Amino acid sequence: MSSSPLFISDDLIYEVLSLLKVKSVLRFRCVSKNWDTLISDPTFVKLHQEKSAKQNPHFLLITEHKTHIQGESPYDSDDECEYECGVIPYSVSSLLENPSFDLSVDSYYLVQHKGCSNIVGSYNGLICLSGESYGREYYECWFRLWNPATQATSPKLGFLRLFHNRPGCAADNGYFNFTFGYDNSTGTYKIFASRYVFRKRRSEVKILCLGDDVWRDIQTFPVEPLYYCKTGVSFKSTINWLAIHNIIYYSCNSYKYITTDQFLIVSFDLRTETYNQYSLPPEFDQVPPRAPIIAVLGDCLSFSYFSYETELIIWQMKKFGVEDSWSQFLKISCHSLQIHYDYSEYMLFFFELVPLFLSKDGDTLILKCFQEDQEILYNRRNNTVVRTKITATTTTTDDRTVHSISCTANDHIESLVSVFLKS
Repeated sequence: MSSSPLFISDDLIYEVLSLLKVKSVLRFRCVSKNWDTLISDPTFVKLHQEKSAKQNPHFLLITEHKTHIQGESPYDSDDECEYECGVIPYSVSSLLENPSFDLSVDSYYLVQHKGCSNIVGSYNGLICLSGESYGREYYECWFRLWNPATQATSPKLGFLRLFHNRPGCAADNGYFNFTFGYDNSTGTYKIFASRYVFRKRRSEVKILCLGDDVWRDIQTFPVEPLYYCKTGVSFKSTINWLAIHNIIYYSCNSYKYITTDQFLIVSFDLRTETYNQYSLPPEFDQVPPRAPIIAVLGDCLSFSYFSYETELIIWQMKKFGVEDSWSQFLKISCHSLQIHYDYSEYMLFFFELVPLFLSKDGDTLILKCFQEDQEILYNRRNNTVVRTKITATTTTTDDRTVHSISCTANDHIESLVSVFLKS
């Protein structure tokens, strides 16, 4: 008696494939035309993306490679340095389990990818890269979308040219700063561009819908963001900046003349292309020596700063856009974080500690201290501190090259999202 063939329903196949990593899913495209069609279907791509975000979030580890090239002069006057940058999506769970590890730079993804050498941002598994060139008459920049998981790269997008010899040129006003975001109401990726025009004392603002590939001038900020906040914080189809009424520079002298009620968050809605303004927690009652920071932490917009008592204080807006939903998440001393520096008023202005990531259970917080090469892993439940130790290794021997690695605040997921956008 012959056994009947094993039957697996399409729904079960669909569910199992959605749980796999991108590399594994792509291998199954060659099983049959039906499987290839299923894996390419936008509904499946979205389901896989949602599960990947929950199960396997990533950091972007940025690798920098500096190669010293010795010239002919015995006094090193004609020596040169070549810089190369790379990006490695790295599992957050792996970092939490093993904060100390060697990373082979032979397998990293070069950021200098088809003429693009800068990371603008990351969303839905796509990394937005920018490239630039400088000519005698003009400065030009452009963008590409890159999916490291599928190794697909888009054509050049969003060319923006600024002429040097015209009023309002880059030489007069500086260059644009860019933020990458996503409009979830239309499924459109957008790039927000802004630069402060000193002679007008306000910003020039443009937006690019990557499907249309056309820059549009839009209304400027209702309140100018702080000058150091050149790049906004993307969160739930919005871009957010810290601002202070009538102030664009925050210095170790000017902060003494600022009041806390001057602070606010300026938020740009990518869906309606309009601005909103949000107040900060009412308990924020003392202007700190170092400008506060806004970031995304635990799926909430966060606001953090250092007090005069050298305590790191972090607030979360539990319901985005609802000013009454601010909740204090953490208040901890530098001593508890095992950070020991000169905490004079002057030095506090240069000290920066940025929240990068909060674990799913809410216990472990990853912090970036810009005065150190290591990230800080703080466990709130056990009150323990561990520092990362990520070393770069290579199979090629070149004593001229120095490798360094740092985490960025860009949450990243592996996805099947296509870099080829439709208008």
